[in-house]
Amino acid sequence: MDHIPVLFQESIDALCIKKDGIYVDGTLGGAGHARAIADHLGPDGTLIGFDLDSNAIARARTKLADAKCKVILIRENFRSLDAVLADNGIEYVDGIFLDLGWSSFQIADAERGFSFQVDGPLTMTLKDHPTDDDITARDIVNTWDEKTIADMIYTYGDEVASRKIARAIVAARERKQIETTFDLVEIINSVLPRKPWMRTNPATKTFQALRITVNDEYGVVKDILPKGFEALKQGGRFAIITFHSGEDRIVKNYFRDQAHAGLAKLLTKKPITPSDEELQSNPRARSAQLRIIEKL
Repeated sequence: MDHIPVLFQESIDALCIKKDGIYVDGTLGGAGHARAIADHLGPDGTLIGFDLDSNAIARARTKLADAKCKVILIRENFRSLDAVLADNGIEYVDGIFLDLGWSSFQIADAERGFSFQVDGPLTMTLKDHPTDDDITARDIVNTWDEKTIADMIYTYGDEVASRKIARAIVAARERKQIETTFDLVEIINSVLPRKPWMRTNPATKTFQALRITVNDEYGVVKDILPKGFEALKQGGRFAIITFHSGEDRIVKNYFRDQAHAGLAKLLTKKPITPSDEELQSNPRARSAQLRIIEKL
């Protein structure tokens, strides 16, 4: 399977990479962006790559095996940036890149339960081996109360039928536990049957909301913004690709606030979005938005 990096050249250009600089790719995924960053670095440069998924780390290790720069690969969430830099004796970096989307590898892996198109266990966590302490989508749909489920689907999925879906979930689990992605899809379809004219599956927004909740995606973004900005050198750049309005709003507001405080230069008053040509070759890029800031 090929993973197609989104806004590829725009992201690399955004970082204005120096050969001897230190750069962070917080979301390795298929390592497409990481490889391009490494190709711009010389022997005195450093690339630090993060991913919770051990498969992504393995792919990156293979793809970056012949990189001229120093490569540090970390199997952790990028919200640990400050601790990782301290552990490696690095005070400041020249650039940080985050692609907050999900790689094709993760979506296609039925065992992760991210996709409503393949049947698999209802987990939706980035962790390879979640422990009993880690929340999963299965935990949410089988144990949370109806109002909390409805609020979660509405807040993180922008789903106007959230209360109907939550009611159907609670009614279904009284008959039997909801175990798989197709179990949940069937419940959602009972409330929102798919019509021939629909462009997206009725389960899309509910699955998005569950994924965001399980992986604390909004919390992670709120954590990394101040940590990342603090870690940047003067003139360093922070480039972030978001894929839905909630995350984009968090990034937009934080970048704007730093600019208004005179701490940064906002390089994208409006986000950079994919060209028509990119959308034709990679429809998954349709909601991508790239924002860039430079520390003063």
